[in-house]
Amino acid sequence: MLPAATRPLRSVSVLMPTWQGAEFLERVLGVLARQDLELDWDFLAIDSGSSDGTLEILQRARARFPVPLEVERIHQEEFDHGDTRNLLAARSRGDLLVYLTQDAIPVGDDWLTRVVANFADPQVAAVTCRNVPRPDCDDVTRVVSATDPGYSDQRRETRLPPWEEYLAMTPEARRQLCLFNDVASAIRRELWELHPFPRTSFGEDMLMARALLEAGYTVVYDADAVVEHSHDYTPAESRSRAVIDGRFNVEWLDRLCIPTVQLGRAVAKRAAAADAETIRELGFEGTRARELQREAAALRDATFDGLYEGGQKSRGRREKSRLLKSAHLNVLLVVHGFPPDTWAGTEIYTLTLAKALVERGHRVTVLARVPDGRSEAQGGAPEFSVVEREFEGLRVLALTHRLQHRNLADSYSREQIESAFRKVLIDEQPDLVHFQHLIHLSAKLVGIAKELGFPTIVHCHDYWAVCARVQLIRPDGERCEENMGAGCLLCVKERHLDQIPRMKRLGRVFGGALDAFAERATRGKLGDRSLRRWEGYQDLRRRPEVVLGAYACADLLVSPSRFLRAKLLETGAFDKDRFVYSDNGLRTDHVEALKKQPDPQGRVRFGFVGTLVWYKGGETLVRAMSHLSGAAATLNVYGGFDPEHDEHHAQLQALAGDNVHFHGRFDNSKLSEVYAEIDVLIVPSVWFENSPITIHEAFLTKTPVIASDIGGMAEYVRDGVDGLHFKTGDDVDLARIMRRFVDEPGLAGQLSGDWMRIKTIAENAAETEFRYRALVAGRDRSKAAVVAEYVGIEAAKRIGPVDQQGTDMLLLRPGGAAVLFDLPVRRPGRHEVTVQIYALAAEKDTQLGGRLLAGERQFGDIEPFVAEGDTDFLRSFSFEVELEGPQTLRIDGARGHGVPDCFLRLATVTVRELDGERV
Repeated sequence: MLPAATRPLRSVSVLMPTWQGAEFLERVLGVLARQDLELDWDFLAIDSGSSDGTLEILQRARARFPVPLEVERIHQEEFDHGDTRNLLAARSRGDLLVYLTQDAIPVGDDWLTRVVANFADPQVAAVTCRNVPRPDCDDVTRVVSATDPGYSDQRRETRLPPWEEYLAMTPEARRQLCLFNDVASAIRRELWELHPFPRTSFGEDMLMARALLEAGYTVVYDADAVVEHSHDYTPAESRSRAVIDGRFNVEWLDRLCIPTVQLGRAVAKRAAAADAETIRELGFEGTRARELQREAAALRDATFDGLYEGGQKSRGRREKSRLLKSAHLNVLLVVHGFPPDTWAGTEIYTLTLAKALVERGHRVTVLARVPDGRSEAQGGAPEFSVVEREFEGLRVLALTHRLQHRNLADSYSREQIESAFRKVLIDEQPDLVHFQHLIHLSAKLVGIAKELGFPTIVHCHDYWAVCARVQLIRPDGERCEENMGAGCLLCVKERHLDQIPRMKRLGRVFGGALDAFAERATRGKLGDRSLRRWEGYQDLRRRPEVVLGAYACADLLVSPSRFLRAKLLETGAFDKDRFVYSDNGLRTDHVEALKKQPDPQGRVRFGFVGTLVWYKGGETLVRAMSHLSGAAATLNVYGGFDPEHDEHHAQLQALAGDNVHFHGRFDNSKLSEVYAEIDVLIVPSVWFENSPITIHEAFLTKTPVIASDIGGMAEYVRDGVDGLHFKTGDDVDLARIMRRFVDEPGLAGQLSGDWMRIKTIAENAAETEFRYRALVAGRDRSKAAVVAEYVGIEAAKRIGPVDQQGTDMLLLRPGGAAVLFDLPVRRPGRHEVTVQIYALAAEKDTQLGGRLLAGERQFGDIEPFVAEGDTDFLRSFSFEVELEGPQTLRIDGARGHGVPDCFLRLATVTVRELDGERV
């Protein structure tokens, strides 16, 4: 029986991604405005940085459009064919999502009604509309369009044949089934929720159609719902597009369009014959007919050459996506700290995102590293233990780590944390793992999640991927434009900082020799002084491979600023198509733009809000105020201030004049009142801030900003639009900019006309949700789900002569030895049990072997073997067993009646689920 949609269609959202669309947009909007649809509908456009008047056309249309029309702007760097269409869906409300491009002009006032009518059949999942060439298109465009299935005048209702028949079809035949064009199309929201568009530079519509068809739904090509849409491509443009198409077909559809140049020529020849027939049917004769044949041939040759070239550029096959079984996901957020223990930016973002995701119906668990001021001897939690807690209604798994590093490598990779994380993954079985930060944990957690088959996202909140000190700034205040290689050792040790660039050059030129020298030094061969000087060097040299490698293996990376994304892409370690720029959402329910009452003394009230640490630029700001002594200006500083115990605070207090006032901390609920007393916010940081919360808060309260001209500060504050820039660290330049507000009373008002749109945490959760769903829908299904993993000493019970060997193995001796483990079963079906046996090279006469039983039923026989060669080794044995419910796994060395028992040195036991899927 075919599946059927369950959600009635009560409303429609027409969704349009735009960029440089002024040429046709007014005609498209004019037709849309005349649509006669009985259902409620609305219109949403997202523009990705147009400069040709597109945005202005949309804004003007809002006032006269017959239904609600909303417009949102994103940066060009945020655009992705699949992701932007998902964003449109997430921002909209309609039960039916109708996609229309800026250059597709609907034909008729009943176009929308025709599209919607197809969904009277509950088995119809999606509809694509017929394209027809524009009346003024080139003649050759009309010729090549005639044989394009997307321009056919015949309706198609596509359903898959029986599954076995479908699998036996050629890739070309399967591709023909999922032909779909989202230039003008529609999909049920309830099905989009189960399969958002994949992130891809091409073909997101066909991948959507394939997933819907393979789930059993019907996809319709409606020849009566028509849009005018065509492009007059040159041969060069056709080839360029075909290269992308050819690569897409190989990677996503397992289809090599044109395997050889010769085949491309043969296909082009057949196409030329069809084009000649079309030219005759269109009534062209003589010279013009021959010209059109040459023009069409040039386009065909270019296309088939491009398809061949694209096929050769493939980067491997992509996993096929499938509809989720549920739109509600089980999400694991991993973070280096969490309230109530720590309240910094990443921790607060994780907290608010988790709450917003729970509100959307997802199961969210936070795995957070927590400190413990008590040692284990004092009754503190065991190091690396995990306990379940609750914070503000959220389920938290608290992993204790006191940051007692044995060496520098422990700061980015810790095997005990990795072991604890594996257990968490196996127990929790999340649909997806979202890493908010890996500092104080281990970069290798990403690879572990991937190894076990879980989709992964790494959120990049700072520069930890390339900088051991996190912020790309040295203790002496010098900024680093990139990882400084061998020079990072001096920075970490805070010695000879002026020699860092020279050390970096030495590392590049004499890397191997320097590595060898450092190895000798750290082994104590060059004396204690050299040992101390070079200790940690090798760990730092390995760090980029481990940390950047971990980030790079994630399915998706997210950066809240374009600047941070660019910095990380400069390393060459990342695929830019899997690295998303998307600003963090902000909790806004406690912020409002209160009317600013003028200062009673007529002063301009400058403000600083944040933590008073040296790299926030407080010294630059206070010195700038000294240049404004006597001017009608005052500076109000909000943030923890303790000059008696903080050296930097004491320095600021000594520098401050009568026009600087330190107000200390304030309750976050008073944020609006604080900003009501600030005419201009100053963000003077001397490090590359990414997406400062204070800038977002300022814009929410309609407060212009003066910011340092670097990093995310220069990115988010648009110079001359909603604020002004000054030369970072230059108090004289900052004072010059500040004086402008004193001398030009209307300047603040001029900078308050076009505020950046602030993304709410609810909106952020909605877009994060579709990224989660898309990754889970496309996850790697080749890895069986691991449902249990044990080392030998974790046996639930030991029977007979069983001894611990090493740190975690058990040796079962002859004479009735056995160990018992739990066999968890989440779903009845086939399972695979893998045991690893450790053999010692010195014990060549010791037979190792045994058997495995589920309850009383034997399902595995480990044939006796002895050690071979001169080195110890692990040998794995895997057995399938059908399990209907939880059972006990027994492993022993018995060989049967009358046969002596074997020894069995058990290292690990792993249980995998072979049937079924997580989602």
